Amino acid sequence: MPLKTLVKVGSLTNLSDARYCAGMDVQLLGFQAIAGRPGHITAVRYQEIRGWISGPSIVAEVHGAQSRAQVDEIVETYRPDYIELGLAELAYASHVTLPMILRVDSNETFDVKLQPAYVLVSSGDTRSFDSPRIIQVFSLHEAEVVLSLEDVGGIALLGSDEVSPGLKNYDTLAPILEMLETDN
Repeated sequence: MPLKTLVKVGSLTNLSDARYCAGMDVQLLGFQAIAGRPGHITAVRYQEIRGWISGPSIVAEVHGAQSRAQVDEIVETYRPDYIELGLAELAYASHVTLPMILRVDSNETFDVKLQPAYVLVSSGDTRSFDSPRIIQVFSLHEAEVVLSLEDVGGIALLGSDEVSPGLKNYDTLAPILEMLETDN
């Protein structure tokens, strides 16, 4: 069933979350591609997961990238549909031709000539951008509040670890995604 708004679920680390989200028609699945960062998933593990899902676009989250070569390697090995980064990583990825999701903190600004596909902000950030705004939420209540706002391009959620392989708790994701289902 389609969702009421665009949804990105990031920091995915396991097949259970990826398949659940794909089955719920989540449009964007994000994987942290920088080794040493929380939620990092190796290219080998990522390829295993990607082989089991179809439908959503894939986002390589490159927060913490340290060089252009590192970003180029991620684009080559992960082969994402989008790249997500912060302003700190922008210098290393300005040459990448993939659509960009730019994560900005509430105290950050960026050059208006930069046209990311989406701007990802926290739920308290009320700024408007030329690009659609995706708002990070962590609870059902936050998601309901965000949906009532104008000028929202979508919401962002986070995956979580499995209890053990194949055993997963969806207490956070399920209520939000079920609330977002349309009646079509």
